[in-house]
Amino acid sequence: MPTPKLVEDYPANIGIGRPALHKVLGDRTKAAGATVRLGVTATELNDDGAGVDVRFSDGSQDRYDMVVAADGLYSETRAMLFPDVPQPRFVGQGVWRYNFPRTGAESAIAVFEGPTGVGLVPTSPTQMYMYVTTPEPGNPRYPRDGIAAAMREKLRGVPAPQIQALAEQITDDAEVVYKPLETLFLDGPWHRGRLVLLGDAVHATTPHLGQGAGMAIEDSLVLAEEISQHDDPEAAFTAFHARRVERCRYIVDASVAICTAQVAGERVDQAAATSEMFQIVAQPI
Repeated sequence: MPTPKLVEDYPANIGIGRPALHKVLGDRTKAAGATVRLGVTATELNDDGAGVDVRFSDGSQDRYDMVVAADGLYSETRAMLFPDVPQPRFVGQGVWRYNFPRTGAESAIAVFEGPTGVGLVPTSPTQMYMYVTTPEPGNPRYPRDGIAAAMREKLRGVPAPQIQALAEQITDDAEVVYKPLETLFLDGPWHRGRLVLLGDAVHATTPHLGQGAGMAIEDSLVLAEEISQHDDPEAAFTAFHARRVERCRYIVDASVAICTAQVAGERVDQAAATSEMFQIVAQPI
């Protein structure tokens, strides 16, 4: 019988690639018996108090007891339910990402502090990615052609030899992922009637504390628990919001605070901020 691993045998913090995460979630969803339809969106939602009639982009329609929307930062469902809420806000920074083979020395996330934030994130036994956060005044857009050279240029002032050695390997435009950083927090209820929002649709965070997907997963667990404990959807949604709002607000605000300080050229103690975050998210949800 193999010797069980202790907590100390595991890294404090690692990443997971999106394809791997999608496979885990997709496999479990299908195993639970859910019907999955890809490439289809909801175009009309009609809540009559007893149920929700939904029309889809492929022309089909159906009726449901409730609708849960986890459709991201630019949620179309949020726009239907709350058309007057503020739009996502650009925070003055962008993030660049690029995948590399692991050398074997990277056992956990490594962060390099400075005006340009850099981190190395192991995602598998053989792969890691680099992220780079940079001030982006005016929220520029970078064309795909030449974007690898643009990322290398952003790393020019980073003094760490390890980072400079990796920067020389950033050569494939198609492998560079660049994203302007935006945030949103929906004050007030996250539901209307039998329709409820979760994840980035209501509390989109910047990635400085690495908790965006984690908060969405927590949302789904808490929402499922509250639905199982209430006969009335609105009561379940209200209880869900009460349990989630301050925890999610903390993640959004603390992440944006790091971003704001970096854009202003101030030194950020990333280790201290991450330690505080882990103490908070270690609390029961």
